[in-house]
Amino acid sequence: MSKRNRDKVQDARVAKKTVTGRVIREKFSEERKALPITAKNENQKKYLHSLQFDTISVGKGSAGSGKTFCAAAVAANKYLKGEIDQIVVTRAYVPMGKSTGFWPGSVEDKLYPYVAPILGVIKERIGVAKFEADFGKKIKIQPLEAIRGMSFPSGTFLICDEAQNLSVEEVRSIVTRLETGSQVAFCGDDKQRDVKGVSGIVYLANLIRKHKLEGCSVVEFTPDDIVRSGLTRELVKIFEEEGSAENVTEESIYEQ
Repeated sequence: MSKRNRDKVQDARVAKKTVTGRVIREKFSEERKALPITAKNENQKKYLHSLQFDTISVGKGSAGSGKTFCAAAVAANKYLKGEIDQIVVTRAYVPMGKSTGFWPGSVEDKLYPYVAPILGVIKERIGVAKFEADFGKKIKIQPLEAIRGMSFPSGTFLICDEAQNLSVEEVRSIVTRLETGSQVAFCGDDKQRDVKGVSGIVYLANLIRKHKLEGCSVVEFTPDDIVRSGLTRELVKIFEEEGSAENVTEESIYEQ
């Protein structure tokens, strides 16, 4: 049974129980406490503070430093506490490396594998039942190309992942769609940029610093902030010393 049909069946059962006067207790109705988020370094502490209070939060820098996890965890906790009304997840539709070809389904279906880690964090923190009930309604995947012309109302927490692949125009479109009381978190590592041109997240970070925009923060993560694993930290440092992947040649591989 498809999710749409399953929702219809569930709604019909709820309506029937209401008419007959039976007491309905949803399986996720028991109060679930927000799980604490512990900063593992000073930059994570700054970023978590920004995610809690700022309208625009930019977390940029080394992979594995917890940028996306922190954004998803804070959004989930705010949603669970009723501090926000909806979570919207988006990202540039740019695959890494070679494409696997055509993927069937809607744009949302195509984006799902890319944002699944974010949704996984949200699901874990708010509970499976509540997530499944609210997904597609209050917890949404928003294709980037559909953002222009729309707005994000008060109570919206927008997570924009892999923001290093956004263009300047795309960043401008996103930040000008925020209504009072909404917020956005940009997460990205410019060293893992898959498209050419000026990086949108770098442009935005410099803009915030240049104009000292109130309610906006930029946190720069370094290899020392990596929490994924010690090996990841060492490899990132080595990659930065080696330079861009575009500079790697067959001759350079064998250089001592």
